[in-house]
Amino acid sequence: MRERRREAPRGDHVDLVLAEWRTEQPRLDTSPIAVVARIGRACALLDRGLNGNFGRFGLSRTSWDVLAALRRVGAPYRRSPTELYRSLMRTSGGMTHLLDRLEQEGLVERIADPDDRRGLLVALTRKGRALIARVGPSHLETERRMLAALTKQEQAELARLLRKLLIGLEQQFPGLPPQPLAEHGRRRRQPRPRRGRKISQTEATPGRTK
Repeated sequence: MRERRREAPRGDHVDLVLAEWRTEQPRLDTSPIAVVARIGRACALLDRGLNGNFGRFGLSRTSWDVLAALRRVGAPYRRSPTELYRSLMRTSGGMTHLLDRLEQEGLVERIADPDDRRGLLVALTRKGRALIARVGPSHLETERRMLAALTKQEQAELARLLRKLLIGLEQQFPGLPPQPLAEHGRRRRQPRPRRGRKISQTEATPGRTK
């Protein structure tokens, strides 16, 4: 019988990046890139896969996160806009616009807060709950398919390591998501820079990496 030839392990995009740095600056310690760049690239590809599936139901990743945040809080499936924003598993810009769209589609509704006459709550409608029941199984199956390169044991180990990393990052950057929304959906104003002080390019572009 012919012995099956083993395929050589394929490299990823970050391997190419690291190889270029080794050629250009062989003494440079690029080990953080091996982790940080892969997490960033994996995040972008995971978003692409998830949004492709959500698009079949007229949703995006962000709109799903809002609906799921309302559903998992339990009956009567309500949160204030601030609680909703803080409960999201990721930051979300344009929350007011997003809630407007979900409300127009009949998936959420804004109701008066019985404990605060000036406040509003965002509530999941019956239509919204029905949509989550339809999308949920497909969403989880999409996630399983995207993780298929790893065994169950490898997934558990990766989840453990990512949890440890996330705890460390949350300690370095407490208070996320940043700029919590006020109850009426307005962002807190950013403090103006002092006169005479030049703003660096890094400060002007939050999240920009070198």
